[in-house]
Amino acid sequence: MKVLIVDDDQDILNMINAFLRHYKDINIIISKNGEEAYQIIINERPDLAIIDGLIPGIHGFEICKKIKEDTGLQKPPKIIIISGIYKGLKYKFDVIKTYHADDYLEKPIKKEELLTKIEALTGKLELQEDRAANKEMSEVAVCEMPEEKIERKIDPETKKMIEDMYLKCERLGHYDVLGVKDNASPDEIKAAYRKTVKKYHPDVYSSLGDDSVRDKLCDILSYVSVAYVTLSNPEKRREYDKVLTIKPARLAAVQDKARAAFEEGKKHLKEKNYQKAEHLFEVAVYYDATISEYHYHYGLALAIQNKFREAEKEFEGARRLEPHNAKYLTELGLVFLELGFPLRAKGLFEKVLSISPDNTRAAEGLKKIKDVNRRGRIK
Repeated sequence: MKVLIVDDDQDILNMINAFLRHYKDINIIISKNGEEAYQIIINERPDLAIIDGLIPGIHGFEICKKIKEDTGLQKPPKIIIISGIYKGLKYKFDVIKTYHADDYLEKPIKKEELLTKIEALTGKLELQEDRAANKEMSEVAVCEMPEEKIERKIDPETKKMIEDMYLKCERLGHYDVLGVKDNASPDEIKAAYRKTVKKYHPDVYSSLGDDSVRDKLCDILSYVSVAYVTLSNPEKRREYDKVLTIKPARLAAVQDKARAAFEEGKKHLKEKNYQKAEHLFEVAVYYDATISEYHYHYGLALAIQNKFREAEKEFEGARRLEPHNAKYLTELGLVFLELGFPLRAKGLFEKVLSISPDNTRAAEGLKKIKDVNRRGRIK
């Protein structure tokens, strides 16, 4: 089976390539550019294409639509669109309906989900018989149980540790995700990987409280897995280190994309086009997660649409970058009220009023908490 993988992120290409090579009779073609990918599909006729929705050149969405609507292609490939920006069932259905994709997968990519989607489209895949390959695959599995099961409880300190890592892991490099120096030896990298898996694997905890904690742990392990797959392979590690040396040049272009999306998002937010604003702020955060205002405005657009869980993450991201910003603390407190955490909200409002005594929204939040205490509900 011929498989085309298209993404401008070398880490994603490395991860999918490393995973699929463990299966028999798969010939992998890689591309980082939309125009090139389109020509490959026309000329090479792959059986399956896994395409990022926002690659340079022709976007993956448009490639998919063009290929599926091309009546000259007798047997167009099955196409899975992947994206780290557009998330949720509504986007999946839109991609399938509007662009005629066969399936849709959100980033960070989890190998179990990717395998399920591929086999649903192409049939059962058969593992290579090479035992060493099987061993490596098991080591980089994202959510498989560690060999030594040590049950721990989720206490407030542990939950904060998980949430902090969840918020920052998407902007950490591979070395920082594993907690090693850039000159770490292969043995040090492997040891760090095993230590991190044991620390963040959901099955080592006796009680997770709710599914959101498990989801965060699995997302963390997705980043850990990508880091290990890259750094444990000498050739891939050299490629990754080369990318780090040119990062400043690329960073300027990425920051420009983020700023443009942010400014456009503010216009739509002002015009009350909340869904459009949400999408643009999400793009801004995707391209540059180091700017607190991007997280804050993204959180505003989400909260206005009553997407409080998602808004909490973005306001937390803004607070992490500017811990004493009264505006960020206030909005996070209001989200906590909506989620039913009045004590956490109270602490934030009190902190805001100590910084800015005239903050009316924080004062209103405290008044709502009094209603909770008196009536057991928020007005």
